[in-house]
Amino acid sequence: MIIFPKDEKRNIMFISDETLRRKKLFILLLAVVVNFFTSMSKMLVPGPIYNQLQLELLFTPAVIAAIGSVYMYFYAASQLLMGVYSDRYGGVRILVIGGSFFTLGTLFFPFCSDPWLMGLCRAVTGFGAGTVFLGEAKLINDLFPEKFGLMLGIALLIGYFGPVTGTVPMVGLISAIGWRQAYFLPGAICFAAMAGILLSMRGAIRKTVTGQTLAPLVKMLRNRPMWLLCISSALIYGIYYVLLTQVGQKCIEDFYKLDKYLASLCITLLSVIVALNNVAVNFLLKLARGRRRAVYIGGSLMVLAGALTGFAAFYRHLPVGVLIAAYLLLAFPAGFFSFFSIMAKELNPPEVTGLAVAVLNFAAFVFIALFGNISGIILGFWKDAVGPDGVFPGEAYTALFAFLALSALLSLIIGLFIPETRPRTAA
Repeated sequence: MIIFPKDEKRNIMFISDETLRRKKLFILLLAVVVNFFTSMSKMLVPGPIYNQLQLELLFTPAVIAAIGSVYMYFYAASQLLMGVYSDRYGGVRILVIGGSFFTLGTLFFPFCSDPWLMGLCRAVTGFGAGTVFLGEAKLINDLFPEKFGLMLGIALLIGYFGPVTGTVPMVGLISAIGWRQAYFLPGAICFAAMAGILLSMRGAIRKTVTGQTLAPLVKMLRNRPMWLLCISSALIYGIYYVLLTQVGQKCIEDFYKLDKYLASLCITLLSVIVALNNVAVNFLLKLARGRRRAVYIGGSLMVLAGALTGFAAFYRHLPVGVLIAAYLLLAFPAGFFSFFSIMAKELNPPEVTGLAVAVLNFAAFVFIALFGNISGIILGFWKDAVGPDGVFPGEAYTALFAFLALSALLSLIIGLFIPETRPRTAA
């Protein structure tokens, strides 16, 4: 069933393949722009405005964490809901749905001061952001089926520099014009990009494919190695995103008294490492002669080492360089999403590769959101010890890193039971 008027149906029938391809290429270009800001948006709340939410709006740590994590919950929901039916509706339609939600949520958020309205805007933004990613991936598959991995990697690399822009540059912009004005700009740019997509999509939306069911998802739920991979890798992302989006910058400012620009620069460095590692992990696989388990366990050990190093930095009052080293250890495996996707693909039948990646992403963002909530609860135990400047005591961060270390140990233990997948693709 086609959802367009009859005159639009005729346009689809007579549009040339070359014209259709040009339309989709232009839409994909604008999709990359929107996806850049969806990646940036993941770490904007609370991130650089933690102190504004705490001191200006008088939100408690638990409320701040909830506003940040609701984005991740709805991003995760979009992966499962839209991932199951992405083949049915096509890339352009999925992109329009996601981009519209994301743009509306981003535009309205800076005008809110009520925590419930802020949470609602972030929920809409998160659902839209996850849907944009799926629409972009479908478009790339339509346009470059033979070079899907390469082109998706390039798109991801561009997108992963969104968080880089959301650190030092955004902190500078907030200082210059205020956080509300600074947070309105991404929405305005996405509004312009979405207007271009809407004006260009005539004739580019394919008709709906019928007959798609939930059966592949149900079957995947019974795949024990797949869920071991999902849970173990999701713990890694939960740990990393506590730093990236919640307290990574703030704990440096609070405990080590670094100014906000130097603290933000540390988070920028983490974002760059994660972006580049989505490509660099392929070289690690070659060095390991294709042994997936060796790379995976090695990454899990780095996460555990990073969490323990961070705990020691706060517990023993070690120099700031020790905490930065902990951050780097935690960030390195967080750039392995393309590698985790390879393992997910190899643990499932080839016809459900897209769904496998969506489920992997779903699990990651559920844990990212969950860890955001838990971090707020842990810091909330010390809310009475917070001074007028909003600084948490070192004991609060010591407890937080103890929790992260236990989570990293659990990730490593679960990862030990994930089977080697290389022999299945040895041919």
